[in-house]
Amino acid sequence: MQIAVASWSLHREIPKLTPLIEFPRICQEEFGVKAVELNSPFFASTEVGYLDELKETLSERGMKLVNIPVDLGNIANPDDEKREKDIEALKEWFSIAKRMGSPFIRINAGEGEPVDDAMLRRVIGSYKELVEEGEKVGVGLVIENHGGPSANPDNIIRIVEAVKSDSFGVCPDFGNFSSEIRYQAIAKVAKYAFLAHVKSYDFDKEGRETTIDIERCLNILKDSGFEADLSVEFEGKGNQREGVKKTLALLKKLVN
Repeated sequence: MQIAVASWSLHREIPKLTPLIEFPRICQEEFGVKAVELNSPFFASTEVGYLDELKETLSERGMKLVNIPVDLGNIANPDDEKREKDIEALKEWFSIAKRMGSPFIRINAGEGEPVDDAMLRRVIGSYKELVEEGEKVGVGLVIENHGGPSANPDNIIRIVEAVKSDSFGVCPDFGNFSSEIRYQAIAKVAKYAFLAHVKSYDFDKEGRETTIDIERCLNILKDSGFEADLSVEFEGKGNQREGVKKTLALLKKLVN
């Protein structure tokens, strides 16, 4: 398992105070990692010049880009015209990821009510269209437990098995399932995982995460045969950079 840091971990800082292009330096010099995850809202541009500059910065720092979480659109929208417009906008990120050297992009399952069979059929149809584009470009797609229909692990499994593509998998997030079902839900989707988000919030004096049993989450992944990348997403209220460092220190103890 390689450990990456997601730019979302510094979401109160990037891009308002620190441009995304500085993130690889921070990860190398302050966090000591060699892999990153870059969130789409933080890109200053999608023009070729900016993308190439960002890619060159990653290369200069010896950084691997593990994923681009794309946050736009609603692929569950019952309005066919709006949904298709969002799908077309999302498709562009496959080419961006290809240019950047990212193996995956993450696209959310959408939102709205009710979360019923009709919604799931729309979501499945949307993912099928998106996966087809990804396969043409050569970039994989992941679904994350990120609210809406994906809050239920059974819905995630239904979607993945209906789309039925080797290019489509899951990015389990340790923190996004409700606390009542967290560990059982991660266990359900673990076998479909292409990468995972190590969510963290707060730590005790011994360096243990107080909200989530990260060791238990990691063991669930290991038991499923998971050997892919882990991406740190610190979402605590304290100093974000210190939160990332504490998460990394814990992971170094647990991952071997």
